Amino acid sequence: MKRKLNYTLISAFLLLLLMATACQKKYYYDSGLSKSEFNGTVMEYLESNPVIFDTLVQVIKLAGMESYFRDSSLTFFAPADSSIHLTIDYFNANLKGFGQDTIEVLSDVKKEVWGALLKSYMFKSIKGLEDYPQLDLDNKQAFPGEFSRSMGGRVMNIGAVFTDARGIKYQGLRYLNISYVPNEAAPYNSWILGRVATCNIKPRNGMVHVLQYASHYFGFDPGDAWQLARYYGFN
Repeated sequence: MKRKLNYTLISAFLLLLLMATACQKKYYYDSGLSKSEFNGTVMEYLESNPVIFDTLVQVIKLAGMESYFRDSSLTFFAPADSSIHLTIDYFNANLKGFGQDTIEVLSDVKKEVWGALLKSYMFKSIKGLEDYPQLDLDNKQAFPGEFSRSMGGRVMNIGAVFTDARGIKYQGLRYLNISYVPNEAAPYNSWILGRVATCNIKPRNGMVHVLQYASHYFGFDPGDAWQLARYYGFN
């Protein structure tokens, strides 16, 4: 009985230690751990991770927006290369449907299109996970997150989603979510979600939150992106 009691006390101590440690982490539960501080600019951070951001870096340069990421203070929700490729695939499917030449290189898309899509992920104020209010995607009226305009003028919603733990609501780990709000007149409807995989990466001039790779279209809504590309035309 005494040995059993000792095991119980040790288990309780380890559980408390784990909870205390988890509360100090500033990363999302599906992100793994990485160093939060980066000794360089936002642009240099993206360039230092070519496996994930090589295409994104090319898009930034084609849009002529390097200075934003090197010199300006901003929060950037960084979409991975796979998101850009998904949107290009969407463009190409539509171009084929119209019997037109498909996109072969990134420069086939006008710089204005790349710039407009990039600005959906850019915000002037610098904010980390702890700076955003709680968001419950199933109860937006009670926990609405924060509505904010991106640098491109789009209405976006950003919030910290609290998961459940051991059957207790909102007591689990947190992750960050950014959504495009397509209808300002009905701000709680038809959100297009973009979940963050890794948060609070801190280059010298801002904050970077990296979006999950799977199933996210660059620009959030591929239909809107396609209409924008058709408006400007292709090179």
